[in-house]
Amino acid sequence: MNIKDIEFYKKNGFLVKKGLISKNLISTIKRKISYLIKKDILLSKNSKKFEYLKAGKKNHIVRLKDPVAQDKIFYSLSRNKKIISIVSELLGGTARFHHSKLNFKLPSKKGGVVHWHQDWAFYPHTNDDLLAVGIYLEECNEAHGPLKVFAGTHRKKLYDHHYKGSFVGRINPDIEKLNPKKAISLIGPAGTVTFHHVRTIHGSGLNFTSNKRPLLIFGYAAIDAWPLTYDSGSSLDPNSNLQNYNKLITKGSPTLYPRIKSVPIKIPLPRKSDSLYDLQKIKKK
Repeated sequence: MNIKDIEFYKKNGFLVKKGLISKNLISTIKRKISYLIKKDILLSKNSKKFEYLKAGKKNHIVRLKDPVAQDKIFYSLSRNKKIISIVSELLGGTARFHHSKLNFKLPSKKGGVVHWHQDWAFYPHTNDDLLAVGIYLEECNEAHGPLKVFAGTHRKKLYDHHYKGSFVGRINPDIEKLNPKKAISLIGPAGTVTFHHVRTIHGSGLNFTSNKRPLLIFGYAAIDAWPLTYDSGSSLDPNSNLQNYNKLITKGSPTLYPRIKSVPIKIPLPRKSDSLYDLQKIKKK
């Protein structure tokens, strides 16, 4: 991490660091994932741990929910010194863990497209010093349906994520026209780590390969960025247990003084589901 990296992130709203996570650790994580899947293999619909998506006649795993709460290996990685060092620098010096998820991309074009969206639309805070960290557990190139971003969009407006009066978790295609040719693919070998700003527009397409392209995601916020709403897919609600909320701090000290920043905000309500995949299924008449 250097000054050029910080300036690049400030300008473009994303950063890619290859080789940040060792091959040995990646292998250990993949073995743990296989173990968790085998334990859950008899389930045919969404469970407490996994989220499923039906493709054809089969249910396919598309997400391990909150992996940090499922096993200590994910908890430890979410506090990895290399990751936290970069995250805290990009967030202005402090960091609080916000959420975790492990996404799988359905193989052989079976589905699992994630439509364009801004994370900020899901969980607005008093300021926008938040970001998401993505860790590729396998090689990810163009054929795997990589994470794609629109550079510089974190410095622009909050795009509309509502449709027919409901929050749908994707940019309204009837209002906003985005040119997919301008999106930048974040690719790299296993162990590559991506960082993107909470307001950066991003998404991913179909997976044309036979593997599941696992992507482990951790979210972080500056400690003086306080949530304006509670998203059940995100971190603990400070109103419920402030002590536990402060235990999420990975760098810095607790504060009760939120930093207020003039940023575009729209409350993500009403919403019919906490599942991104369910939310993004816009049904047009």
